[in-house]
Amino acid sequence: MTILLVIAMEAEAAPVRAALGLEGPGQQLHLAFPAHLWATPDEEVAVASNGTDARFGVAAIATQPAVTTTLHAIEACAPRLVISAGTAGGFASRGGEIAKPYLASRVVFHDRRIDLPPFDRYGDGDYAVADLSAVATSMGLATGTVSTGNALDAPPSDVAKMGATETVAKDMEAAAVAWTCEQLDVPFTALKVITDLVDHHETAADQFTRNLALATKTLAQTAADLVAALQDNPLLATK
Repeated sequence: MTILLVIAMEAEAAPVRAALGLEGPGQQLHLAFPAHLWATPDEEVAVASNGTDARFGVAAIATQPAVTTTLHAIEACAPRLVISAGTAGGFASRGGEIAKPYLASRVVFHDRRIDLPPFDRYGDGDYAVADLSAVATSMGLATGTVSTGNALDAPPSDVAKMGATETVAKDMEAAAVAWTCEQLDVPFTALKVITDLVDHHETAADQFTRNLALATKTLAQTAADLVAALQDNPLLATK
């Protein structure tokens, strides 16, 4: 009955682990990669974090580490559901606010521009997301499109694409986690909490730095509440 949360940054993962009662150094998932896994004693809930990049000494963020972490974590714990959990940019024009949580109803890429059919659809991704609308309603969680790219900023072409998909949360991992889950036929969703507003005059970096602590506090509580709400969900009864 494992629910697996895949999280990029330790700054995001540590509060979530604390809220779920996960302690200790964790288990390194693969000798060649920095990702670690923590699980509850009954193995019903697990958290995988990308860890720190050995060469650059920073959190291993974005799509490449997301794929390897998700792959190795799924192999390690055979989850019934994977949740890409973390922080994201939002849009004030679509109701976004700092520290507002969203549960994904759709997951796409916004920076894989391949103007050559049918590669254009491959670039967009548009991966299957578990229908947790009833859970979202019961928890009072907003839902919407989560869009993934490998840049912190958002040039006009990305903003236009996110407008076309009515994106509410712009992140750097969810679609990569979703792609991995699709290959392995594991149900997927994403939980994202807003640290910065894309349509704000301040830079994303300045907003992110100022609001990270508040957003991760919300992420931790919301993730714990979501896990509790999912314990008896029919989605987890069969694989």
